[in-house]
Amino acid sequence: MFRTLRTAMRDTPLSAAQIEVLAKANQMASAGNAAGAAPLFAEVAHELDAPRPRRAANLHARAAHAYADAGRPQLALEQARAALNLFIQYQMADRTPVFYANITRKFNNKGMTGAATAIQNEFGGKVGSLPVPSQAPARPAAKRGVLPTNCPKCGGPIHSDSISWVDNQTVECEYCGALIRSTPNR
Repeated sequence: MFRTLRTAMRDTPLSAAQIEVLAKANQMASAGNAAGAAPLFAEVAHELDAPRPRRAANLHARAAHAYADAGRPQLALEQARAALNLFIQYQMADRTPVFYANITRKFNNKGMTGAATAIQNEFGGKVGSLPVPSQAPARPAAKRGVLPTNCPKCGGPIHSDSISWVDNQTVECEYCGALIRSTPNR
């Protein structure tokens, strides 16, 4: 599904300070410092809860994963709840079941069974009742080109399953809102 360029441009960008914090958090996460990255993701997520709830939801999800990787189950659970509540409230039907499955699996794999059980009890019925996302026929990759693996502005990962295409060559970063152009396939 495409967003119009006008819609993407109307969404005000993050402040320079927020971009800086996100870039630092993404660098820390890439270097394996989940304990340092998690509170930074959570900080920006909380700042964005009201003005940009969809971005906040994705950042709460990043914080939940980072806290889980750092062995902080209560903080991971708090961030996972915030992410899922926003995903559901803003009808992010493609993102909700993916995050729910991934964070539940991570909690179980990290021995955080209490957190996994809490998420399943609180959100299992809500996520299970969501309509299954339709699988629109994919456009040929040659028409879209190749995307970088990380946002050049904030360093956030670009996941092919959760990107928002603005047009055939441009995606919007789900964390900072930067418009990222693909390069032609070679």
